[in-house]
Amino acid sequence: SGPPGETSGGMLIGLITFSLAFYVHFVNEGRAVKTAASLDEGLSIVVPLDTINVVSPQNEGRLVHLAGALRTAKILNDPNYGIAIDCVKLKRQVEMYQWVEYEDSKEYEENGEIKKETRYSYNTEWKSEVVSSRQIGRA
Repeated sequence: SGPPGETSGGMLIGLITFSLAFYVHFVNEGRAVKTAASLDEGLSIVVPLDTINVVSPQNEGRLVHLAGALRTAKILNDPNYGIAIDCVKLKRQVEMYQWVEYEDSKEYEENGEIKKETRYSYNTEWKSEVVSSRQIGRA
């Protein structure tokens, strides 16, 4: 193979990498054990609620679990699209199909002089932000 110095150097790098990987794995497993213990502790002290309509002072400061329908009294609407719906969250995501300009520049030497060549390419894409088309075709 190679000279003894290269072989022992590679072995040393491998040993350091293995040791580091072992340490990271050990620390990660320790965190997983702590997380599992915390979840088990929470599960052992949680108080399930029979109803969501009554607040009991005896549960003040305790870990409680409840389940019920998620409701809101307010009707959410989007006036731009004329939509009104009984929901908890309404999110609008708009994209525009538009021309996008790409620029690729490279420098080269010709007759002892450094020159820069720029090539433009164009593509149509769906984008959520407005792409300025002011410079398209002006190069």
